[in-house]
Amino acid sequence: MMKTVLLLLLLLSASAQAANEQADTPFTYYCLDPVANKRILPHSSPETLGEAGGKLTLAACRDEYESISFAVYARQDLKNLQLEIRDLRSVGHVIPKSSFDPYVVKCWYQAGRDVMFHDGVKRFVPELLLKDDDLVRVDSESETNSVRSTAEDGSTKYLSASGKDPEALEELRPIDAATLQPVTIPADTLKQFWLTLHIPKDAAAGKYTGSIRLSAQSIKSVEIPIDVTVYDFELAQPKMIYSIYYPGKLSDEQPSGTIAAHYKSEEQMRAELSDMVAHGVRHPNLWQAYSEELVPRVLQLRKEAGMPNDRLFINMPAGAPHHSAGKIEGWRKLTCSFGYKDIYLYGEDEAHGNRLRMQKPSWENVQKAGGKMYASAWKEDPFEVMGGLLNVLVWSGGCQPEKAKRWHSVGSEIFSYSNPQVGVEEPLLYRYNYGLALWKADYDGAMTFAYQWAYGHIWNDFDSEKFRDHCFSYPTINGVVGTIQWEGFREGVDDVRYITTLEQAIEKAGDTEIARTARRWLAGLKAEFPQQKVGWKSQPTPPKDLEQIRSRAASWINQLTSQP
Repeated sequence: MMKTVLLLLLLLSASAQAANEQADTPFTYYCLDPVANKRILPHSSPETLGEAGGKLTLAACRDEYESISFAVYARQDLKNLQLEIRDLRSVGHVIPKSSFDPYVVKCWYQAGRDVMFHDGVKRFVPELLLKDDDLVRVDSESETNSVRSTAEDGSTKYLSASGKDPEALEELRPIDAATLQPVTIPADTLKQFWLTLHIPKDAAAGKYTGSIRLSAQSIKSVEIPIDVTVYDFELAQPKMIYSIYYPGKLSDEQPSGTIAAHYKSEEQMRAELSDMVAHGVRHPNLWQAYSEELVPRVLQLRKEAGMPNDRLFINMPAGAPHHSAGKIEGWRKLTCSFGYKDIYLYGEDEAHGNRLRMQKPSWENVQKAGGKMYASAWKEDPFEVMGGLLNVLVWSGGCQPEKAKRWHSVGSEIFSYSNPQVGVEEPLLYRYNYGLALWKADYDGAMTFAYQWAYGHIWNDFDSEKFRDHCFSYPTINGVVGTIQWEGFREGVDDVRYITTLEQAIEKAGDTEIARTARRWLAGLKAEFPQQKVGWKSQPTPPKDLEQIRSRAASWINQLTSQP
């Protein structure tokens, strides 16, 4: 008994000593769940982040992107904090440190939580993933943002990005750094970091270890250990089609070296298309107007980005009521050299009542010419009016299994839209609503609005009278700045990829005991998810155990694929 008491006292003493030592250090770190809706702000209480220290862990397949995150709490001013990432090593194998893409999470002011309307309240939120924290500056007293503009001669200035004038940023030329820059963290504040690991295609399966070295001026460095598991199976593409409204268009009239949400240089479009593919979106719709010169240039960029040619969604809302067989023939001529199979033309956006009914003759013309139709809807389900004339319904709001069953009965598909639209700085919301919620409801895909859409200038959330900009990313002169909600969407796509891989493994395994057990697990998983309602704001909170679900799916895949 005495020995037990003495041992307990020694453990308590050691724990107290470690706590005291940690309290005396200039900074400490906290490992975070990156795809969570918990907002890490500079003045958030460190006590709300859980236990300090620990290790960063992740598991992924070859060619998969997976993120980890941590926050640094500064007890004193930290000048020029730097991250040095070490190679990940296993027995006889290495994943190079260049496979990591590190960012700092930037908090700035936005115009509300609702992605459609201002609510009159400025909100300070984490959103941007930056290489250079100083690209965006924030004034907490005036609650305003400013963005750095770099002229062609290399000179820089900061332009206000919180005013009411949409023309105030016409000359803005944002350029983020190519690599993560040192960060200064004021005393008694938190700073969140985000690292995305792209597992190499030729990585050997197994467990890897590495570390991140944190160092700042005149203080002792700290090592954060990293554990990575690479699964020994290939991740299938999702069973669903992931599309998105993408208004980006090439224009020879767009001034060189400028940015806009809807007009792109080839360099900008190339970066954005590659960004979409890396986030699982391989079928963005095409907004380029019919042009024998510009359309082939866009299709070539899509091909270079790795986008498939099985179907092409063409967005032409202005001409939707007057589609003809000639339009299909014209688009086939432009796309035939790229091998596109199915051509989809867009119906009038969110049409209902007479506006929907008047389109029926033109939709019939498209079908007779061998084309297909897709259209968004929210007030009125177009099933009774259009039925099989509408090949893809892009339905607004919560995922509804009964609606999917109805459209499948006439051989049509249903995609999810506005659940929510793009712009809510809550990655878990997008992960679930555009991931397992689609699978639960037997949806065929997603096409939400929009990759980038500006109601004024895209870098200013306040210059429209009513609407917020819709952004999964923000354009720069030579690339894109990502967001935490965009990373959440990618995790949703990957959740569906794991489920798709498991379903394929079950099918391949045949009528075996392990396949039957895995099938029952999937059926139970689908049944236990909460039913979504029409509006995303009234839906239940997304499940928090999505990582456990994915891990369990991976375990089943491993068991099924390792069977003789």
